[in-house]
Amino acid sequence: MDIFRAAGIAVLTAMLAVTLRSVKPELGAQTAAAGGVVLMLAAAGELSGIAEAVKRFVSMSGIGADPAALVLKVAGIAYIAQTASDICRDMGEASLASGAELCGRLMMLSAALPMLTELIDSLAELIGEYL
Repeated sequence: MDIFRAAGIAVLTAMLAVTLRSVKPELGAQTAAAGGVVLMLAAAGELSGIAEAVKRFVSMSGIGADPAALVLKVAGIAYIAQTASDICRDMGEASLASGAELCGRLMMLSAALPMLTELIDSLAELIGEYL
């Protein structure tokens, strides 16, 4: 999907949501949420090209696949949590939006914890060798 089509969907959905919000506020919020989901699904089609490029970069750089996979996983969690938070805010649910953000942050920390633990163990081992 090209950016013009995505921008068109976003603008038309926003116009429809604003129009419906004046008639029935709950329909405006639902329309905006549905438009956000459609845009996310449309953007998901672009992921295969990004994944291939990242695989190529990882193989060229010589770093392992684990750090690259972790970065992609954390980035995905961040995008999904932010989108959910934005949709909740658009629907007037600020506390749910904050909950979605907190959940995303905790999930990112949880995803990175094994690698962080491995790093700390390696540092402790290095320090132990020099003391």
